[in-house]
Amino acid sequence: MSEIINDSTNVANNATSMNNSNDVLLNYIGRIITLAMLQKKGYKIGRLAGNRTFDEKIVKAKKKSLKETGLLVPAIIVKAEKAIAEGLKVVDFETEEPVTDENAKYYVVLVDANHRYKAHLQLLKEEERYDGEFSFMLPLQDISVAKMLSEINIATNPWKTADYGKGAAMMLKEELPLLTAINSLTEKGYSIESASMWLTFEKKITKAVLANAISGTIADSLRDDKDIDRGLKLLQAAKKSFSEDFLKKRLIPDWIITKQKKFEDGKSAFIKKMCNFLAGIGRETADVIEKSKGSRGGDTKETIVNRMLNNLWEEYGS
Repeated sequence: MSEIINDSTNVANNATSMNNSNDVLLNYIGRIITLAMLQKKGYKIGRLAGNRTFDEKIVKAKKKSLKETGLLVPAIIVKAEKAIAEGLKVVDFETEEPVTDENAKYYVVLVDANHRYKAHLQLLKEEERYDGEFSFMLPLQDISVAKMLSEINIATNPWKTADYGKGAAMMLKEELPLLTAINSLTEKGYSIESASMWLTFEKKITKAVLANAISGTIADSLRDDKDIDRGLKLLQAAKKSFSEDFLKKRLIPDWIITKQKKFEDGKSAFIKKMCNFLAGIGRETADVIEKSKGSRGGDTKETIVNRMLNNLWEEYGS
């Protein structure tokens, strides 16, 4: 059973020496460390800037769980110095103030359990009777924080759609315009698939591509930004007729791609014609398209939408 570090453990008692306390942490890999122990040793809690966005619904659920059962699994932490040395930005968990080279030795960084820790802090403020302890562990394997984050949040505790791009942007040492554009869409609720189709006219940016980028392997497709402006023009034109909730799905961009592949007058001419077409559909007609429904044993919604769009496209070109 993992050992909980407390005052009875055989550790150095010099709380004023951060060098000594750093050594203490390294000596207790694989053992549980309580928040009280970290605070006694002078540590503060930080988090990776740009890590997954807090979801208040998840925080609320974690608060309920902590009150009912307490913390069942310790959070994973690394020394802030390690994260910063790898080029990652760290902020104080509560104040959001940047952690610098100068004060990094006073911080440990949550690699996971950010929602659980935020729930714990809220409970301490809101519930007088809440006396739960929060516990941590150092990782058992000496691997990079990027690899650690990838494994924890993708293989073990899957991210939501928008978290993949944010995780990649947080880890990469270079700015990729396509990744920035994809993140701007997925943060609004677009799927990675639909964002990729709007911005690249293909389905080449996937969760796997973004997960690999988190670990440092950048696919050529993620560097290809030649179609971003064209895609955004089409999306803005489509918004004049369709609701954005409908455009977040893959139906419209998927249909556009099929038409672009068959267009013979070049991509620039196609973009101009398609923008005018989308903007001219009108809200009333678009509403009929959006509300179309498939039927069991009959046509799917996708088939119905494509048929209506094809008819409108043929009329527009005649």
